[in-house]
Amino acid sequence: MRKLFTFCVLAALASLWSAAWAQEAYPTKPVKIIVGMPAGSFTDLTARLVADELRANLGQSFVVENRPGAATNVATAAVARAPNDGYTLLLASNSNTMNVTLFKNLPFDIEKDFVPVAMITSAGFVLVVSPSLGVSSVQELIALAKAKPGFLNFASTGSGTANHLAIEMFAQKAGIKVTTVFYKGSMEGVADVLGGRIHGMFAPGSTAMPHVEAGALKALAVTTPRRTAFAPNIPTMAEAGLEGYDVSMWNGIFAPAGTSADVIQRLAAIATKAVRSDELQNKIKTNGGDPAAMGPQEFAAYIKQDIAKWSAVVSGAGIQPQQ
Repeated sequence: MRKLFTFCVLAALASLWSAAWAQEAYPTKPVKIIVGMPAGSFTDLTARLVADELRANLGQSFVVENRPGAATNVATAAVARAPNDGYTLLLASNSNTMNVTLFKNLPFDIEKDFVPVAMITSAGFVLVVSPSLGVSSVQELIALAKAKPGFLNFASTGSGTANHLAIEMFAQKAGIKVTTVFYKGSMEGVADVLGGRIHGMFAPGSTAMPHVEAGALKALAVTTPRRTAFAPNIPTMAEAGLEGYDVSMWNGIFAPAGTSADVIQRLAAIATKAVRSDELQNKIKTNGGDPAAMGPQEFAAYIKQDIAKWSAVVSGAGIQPQQ
């Protein structure tokens, strides 16, 4: 009987030692971080910053792999099909929560097929208008739109993109009608606002702020719920009178569903600690974003809220989902 008891104790200890060893061992080979945006994009730069931090803390390579296409759905589908062993991760973004409503028959379920690990960054747009429009605030812009229904036109980088939905949310919350003009990219849209051919745009800060500082564009508000590091003197849309307005382009790490809780917690602990460091915060701000550290549970709750928010905006705008 004593021998049996001793055997059971040793077996239990061996199991604990094995689990501890497995946790310490991860990762034993390079880890891929798949990005659904092209190299040089804000999401790509975020992926490379977090990859550097994970590499430095875990002593293993974290390789960023760009797979742009279908509004990030190509990359997301690839990670959904990957083994849930912690060696293939997704650098997720707000596109993932928007696409739930914007696309029919996605080959994955963003909530069921993934586990949120950590949010890393957030960034907003700047609402800019041509100085020739003669408005100096969001409320003046709304008053002009109500006085001349359908008069205002805004540049966007494509149907269903974040800055398109920023326009739609603005119109819905302000109770106005505007016209959206689609461009291939933000640079082209800003160029036409500068030229006076388009009245305004929700533009990336990195694109808009040099023109704002030069006096060629008028900045009315930022789309984040709090003032942003790249433009601390510009009010938020909420401060300008549109309560609850929030268009944030967030980035965070997802892992395939079923990934070990030990691996999730280890990655989350390192990533969130890094985001709270002065060094990484400064790098994120240099890229035009704001640090946004969230662990798995808080991040998962945020995802649910973001899906619901964009579902309401897409529905209210009458945007038809793509096949």
